[in-house]
This record gives sequence, structure tokens and C-alpha cells, in this order.
Amino acid sequence: FVWDPMGEVWEANFDLLARYRTEMGDCFVPRSYETADGAKLGIWIITQRHAFSKGQLSKERAKRLEKLGFVWDPMGAAWEANFELLVQYHSEKGNCLVPADYETAEGVKLGGWVRNQRRAYSKGQLSEERTKQLEEHGFVWRQRQ
Repeated sequence: FVWDPMGEVWEANFDLLARYRTEMGDCFVPRSYETADGAKLGIWIITQRHAFSKGQLSKERAKRLEKLGFVWDPMGAAWEANFELLVQYHSEKGNCLVPADYETAEGVKLGGWVRNQRRAYSKGQLSEERTKQLEEHGFVWRQRQ
């Protein structure tokens, strides 16, 4: 007999996430990801993020996920990772004029990311905070044609 079936399901999914992290090196589980036995881990991840954002995830569970390396805002984390690559590029090249087709040694398409930042800025869709971060590193919004 199981006293807390929902708790047991949460623990089972947490264990699956821990295994995923061991195998893949992170907790960035794609939305459509299912385990070999059909567990919809990607959907469970989305559910945890939603519960957290609504204040419905216990502090204990949130801490356990964070200890595992769980990221509540994967889009923000991806932006910061690309920004750090831009900072590295700037320190190596002396500017942020990344060629459109430039890829890092790891295969990150930094040139495309830079283009997307310019596009978002021109449409008024880039936050003031991110705009400031980029400008502090000499980001050029309009390149000469």
C-alpha cells in the first residue's frame, strides 16, 4: 500500500531526471523526451517549472531539483551562455563584430545569435537589462553594409 501515490510518482520522475543528468550532463530535457519505458520526462519537467512559477512546488523539492542542476528559466540560461561566448569573443578579437556564419569550436552559431539580438533590439523586443549588458561590451547594433 502506498500512502502518498503522488509523492511516489514525483520521486520516480526525480530519479529519472537524475539518470538523464548523469547520461546527458545537464537537466535540459526536451519537451518531447520520453524514457525507454514511456515515461514523459519532458512533460514532467514543464510541470515542475509551472508549479514553481505558481508557488506550488515545495521548497524541499525545489532545492532538490536545484542541487541536481535544474534550471528554472532555460531560455534565460541559454541567453546567458551565449552572452558569455560573446564576451569571450570580444576579449579575443577586441570587438563584438561577429561574422554571420561564425561558429564556436563547440559548434554554437554565435553569429546567428548576434543577428537575433540585433533583430530583437530593432523590434523593441530586447529587454533594457540585456541591451545594457551587450552595450557594456561594445556591442554594435548596426553594422555597415
